[in-house]
Amino acid sequence: MSMENIVVVDPLSTGENYINDIIQRGFRPICLWSKRNDIIFETMSEDRNAVEHHYHDRAEFLIECDTYEKTLGMVKEYAPKLIVIGGEVGVELATKLAADLRLPGNPIERIPALTNKHLMNQALIEYGIRGIRGTMVHNWEEIITFYREQKLKGCVLKPYRGAGSFGVRVCENEEELKDAFNEVFSTANAMGGEEDGMLLQEKIEGTEYVVNTISCNGMHKLSSIWKYAKKTVEGGGKVYSITEFLEHLETGSSSLVRYAFEVLKALGVTNGIVHSEFMIDEKGPVLIEANCRVIGNHMSADYMDRMLGHHETDLLLDAYLHPDAFAAHMNDPYRPLAKGFMKNIIVGRDMNVVSAPILSLLRHQKSFYGASIPKIESGHLDRTIDLATSAGVIYFVNGDYGQLHRDRDFIERIESGYFDMLFSGKTVKSDEKPEKMESIEEVISRLNPVGTILLLSNEIRQLDGVTCVSVEDIEAESDGYAFGIFDMNYRENEDYNIIIDSFFRLVDKVRNRGCIIVPERSCWHLPCGRESIEIMSEAAGLLVEAPAMDAGDTLIIRKIS
Repeated sequence: MSMENIVVVDPLSTGENYINDIIQRGFRPICLWSKRNDIIFETMSEDRNAVEHHYHDRAEFLIECDTYEKTLGMVKEYAPKLIVIGGEVGVELATKLAADLRLPGNPIERIPALTNKHLMNQALIEYGIRGIRGTMVHNWEEIITFYREQKLKGCVLKPYRGAGSFGVRVCENEEELKDAFNEVFSTANAMGGEEDGMLLQEKIEGTEYVVNTISCNGMHKLSSIWKYAKKTVEGGGKVYSITEFLEHLETGSSSLVRYAFEVLKALGVTNGIVHSEFMIDEKGPVLIEANCRVIGNHMSADYMDRMLGHHETDLLLDAYLHPDAFAAHMNDPYRPLAKGFMKNIIVGRDMNVVSAPILSLLRHQKSFYGASIPKIESGHLDRTIDLATSAGVIYFVNGDYGQLHRDRDFIERIESGYFDMLFSGKTVKSDEKPEKMESIEEVISRLNPVGTILLLSNEIRQLDGVTCVSVEDIEAESDGYAFGIFDMNYRENEDYNIIIDSFFRLVDKVRNRGCIIVPERSCWHLPCGRESIEIMSEAAGLLVEAPAMDAGDTLIIRKIS
């Protein structure tokens, strides 16, 4: 019996989950890369190569032909059971293929309203629901005329197609609008190709949300709700900072979901996943944009399963393959399992990266799930101006909402105040070493710790009453010491990741209520000096003791859990 095929157009980012979902159902995934523009195709080459490398022996990979007719003929030979959309660029191609092969999908005639943000907004107004005032503009005269005639107090200039906040500029006045026009008006957008004009809209002040839905045969079901926290960076761009999952509805959320369903009807959506972004202000919810694909940010199926109890690519396949079962569960309550958030790392300046302590630090947070930081090996980070120039994304999940909030506060404070503890451009030279620092012998003599003592050092020595181990040997040491002493003296070209990992290994060897002692000689050469140790301690849930008047530069840290 031959295996049936399911075609995924552009299985990138979170859309990659389709591939394994298809395999687990006993079908063969046929991955079709769209090539509507050579520029964007080349830009996405690294992402495509990573997917092909991971699934090279479990999926087949195709590239869109130079004409639609050839592509249709190529896909038709596979007699696909379904065609699904994995990424934004492939929406139009996948919709056409599904329609021509009489498979579930949205009507071809609705493609303009589903891909063009201006026509999308016009469809809402024509349907009779709230939209955003806006117009297509092609030059400065059209821009300033609309701005003044509409008496806008703020506006947004952005591509009429796009994704990931690319080219989006928020402007508070005419001067900022002129700067935005000069900067982004003629640039290629995130969907490839030169913009035939831009979309100018009124600025809506409020809280931004995401509503993800699954549709099958004209029936729509809520999958998940998220809330954005964005930051305005130099130049007026709004960049993603926190994407927070809502495990229950907040005040106003029920109106948001009702409005989201009306938006689907207005746009003519009948099938598929729709990832929609909304703003809620004093007038209620209004659509920012709707995207006929799964949410981005490279979320794994397991990560979403931990929060939702499902993931959206899985749900859509179930809906298409078993529409009766989908219909039977339309009224199931919204009952996620846990709360979580994603943190996009915002880089405040262009920088050359000497080290990247970020994972060594964050993996000790209780809510930490994982990270996607593809730029960690590049040696350079660009200043963040949109989603594409974020340094990466960190994933958190926890059923303990208090702990999750503490971990969120921690990562935001480190990003804004101690960025070198995430990505460091700092190099330390030996001549920067402070002149007078206590030796380890002097520290022990002054503090006079009583009990079992474990000294972790990169300068191995023998001390009476002290167990001395190196970084290489500490794992073999037994647990339960009353005191741990962290002695990491300066070494040229040292690896901060090794130092951070060594600190946490020492913590593991100290018993509850025990102490970790960190002298100045172990701090001064770290990316943020003494604060580096304090940051590491907070990440691990340790308590940094308040120094006594004559405590010197030594840090005393208590293990309290």
